[in-house]
Amino acid sequence: MTRAVALGLRLAGGGAGSARLRSAMVATAAAIGTWLLLSVTAIARAEQVQVAGLYSSAEMQRLLLAVVLAIALPVLVLAATAGRLSAALRERRLANLRLLGMTPAQTRMVAVTEAGVAAVMGTVAGLVAFLLTRPLLGQLSVANRDWTLEALRPRGTDYLIVAVVLPLVVVALAALPARVNLTGAMSGAGKADSSRTSWLRAVPLVIGVALCGYVISQQSPNDPPGPVIMVLFGGIALLGVGAILVVPVFVRLVADLMLRHGRGPATTIAARRLQAQPAAVTRVISGLMIGLFLVTGARSVVVAFESTSQYISAARHVTTEQRTVLAVSASRAGSVAERAEQVDGVRGTVVFASLSRDCTGLSTICSTALVGSCADLEQVAPQLRGCRDDRPTWLSTDHGEGLTGSTIRWRTRGHRAGGDTVTLPTPTSRIGGDAYAGMHPLDPATVFVPRALAGTAVDKAQHSVLVTAEPGRDLFERLRAAGLRPTTSPDFVNYDFVAGLRAMVWAIAAVILSVGLLAFAVAAIDRAINRRREVVSLQLIGVSPGLLRRTQWLEAALPIAAGTLLAIGLGLLAGATYLSIGDSPQHAPWQQSLTLGVVSVLSAFGIAGLTVLAASPRIRPDLIRAE
Repeated sequence: MTRAVALGLRLAGGGAGSARLRSAMVATAAAIGTWLLLSVTAIARAEQVQVAGLYSSAEMQRLLLAVVLAIALPVLVLAATAGRLSAALRERRLANLRLLGMTPAQTRMVAVTEAGVAAVMGTVAGLVAFLLTRPLLGQLSVANRDWTLEALRPRGTDYLIVAVVLPLVVVALAALPARVNLTGAMSGAGKADSSRTSWLRAVPLVIGVALCGYVISQQSPNDPPGPVIMVLFGGIALLGVGAILVVPVFVRLVADLMLRHGRGPATTIAARRLQAQPAAVTRVISGLMIGLFLVTGARSVVVAFESTSQYISAARHVTTEQRTVLAVSASRAGSVAERAEQVDGVRGTVVFASLSRDCTGLSTICSTALVGSCADLEQVAPQLRGCRDDRPTWLSTDHGEGLTGSTIRWRTRGHRAGGDTVTLPTPTSRIGGDAYAGMHPLDPATVFVPRALAGTAVDKAQHSVLVTAEPGRDLFERLRAAGLRPTTSPDFVNYDFVAGLRAMVWAIAAVILSVGLLAFAVAAIDRAINRRREVVSLQLIGVSPGLLRRTQWLEAALPIAAGTLLAIGLGLLAGATYLSIGDSPQHAPWQQSLTLGVVSVLSAFGIAGLTVLAASPRIRPDLIRAE
């Protein structure tokens, strides 16, 4: 074993340029992963200390753990990618060592030592880098969150877990290629051909899609039962695992189709290469795929918060227009509106009256009518269409439910007996558009009644002065300072929480995609360097460099495009499944997910372009001798 360890140390520190580059990439991946995991863990610990009340519940603790795991997963993929660098070449080399008389245990020790030394050195470098950069983390401000240097302190167990897990992942995967029998060594010494991928790889993905489809089909206005929640998370987990497992099957299938129906030597060469090592292609793009899947799913979680009425109302105040309502009597409506218009920043006021449907029994529906003019309605909600000043019009989408007869009797003081009444025709048409969103924060109304039809009875009804102002947060305070009493105010605490959550998700997305692209770059460059011998062989038999470059572009483009589309599609399915839970299902963030996909594809193609150059060397004597 001592000789095996010595040989592993020699291979880790010496050897050809490609071997030194491989060791450097393993160390770099371990260093970046260590620094990133310790930084994320430190921030999570700081959140628990500085915002203890927010994370006192089990749900928020699980959310914080999910954030840490979401970043840890692509980091582990990066470590796994580093552990499998040059897997085919190392497998041949270890097979040759078996032929020279080394035992299976000795060959494994060589592989473990070679990768382990680089991984441990990278982990130590990452630990030192974290200790040096920890003061800089205390100066960061992400999603309106600042962390003190005292709070940014991982626990001893955090250091231990990171220092053990990352090198262990690299070492475990580095030991996988070691062959245990001479028959395998004889066949692997000459070349590392791969067996055809099994269709069983697609089973987890199929099950995950089926489970998510079941959850979506179980939409209910009530809270979902416990088994449905378990199916939800089980289906989403299988989607993530299946996305990685199914890529070799898909790549092999497409390669077969290219070989059967494609034309030209570039297509043939690219198809043969993809057929030879489909699993190696998966290692190249797996980190990027996991990153896209996690980011797309996380963005869907934020959509659930952004779809609440509290957030929508507050966001409208901050970005579009501030609104509030002053409840007054008919005699004071005009004077109150004039006083409100004198307040700084107020754009204007609109006065509406309210009527209530005469309902005295449980079998009747107590509807509300909004009284005003079409000009008033257009000023408040210009997106609404179909208003008529000569007849009442439905505002609600559930208009007519439970109503019979050609007229409706409205009261000026509530739904019960008392006050004046006015009888108006039952509406026959509806105003187009979302009246609730357009008229907010006025109380929801079922019918819009023109002021001219309401007559003098409206003078005894309750009036509301809708005040509009420039975007901001201070309308409520400025009106109170002027002696007015607004009855509505948005929930800015909820808005700030959701805005911070969204910023945090984008920050996490940037980290995850950066790690995914780094894993892609490491694996792609390593794969390109290993392809040099094949490129030189093809050049020696007369294949032009231009044809080889087209082949390499085709070989790189297919996995990137297929993997990106698959990851985004499955991430959207996971998000749609999550958003289907509850009484008001929401749409998944298609546009933002596609934007992420475009950015990732362009970045990946840029990296792929560098690998094409790296895999297309000029013919040199040393390369000819190697071949």
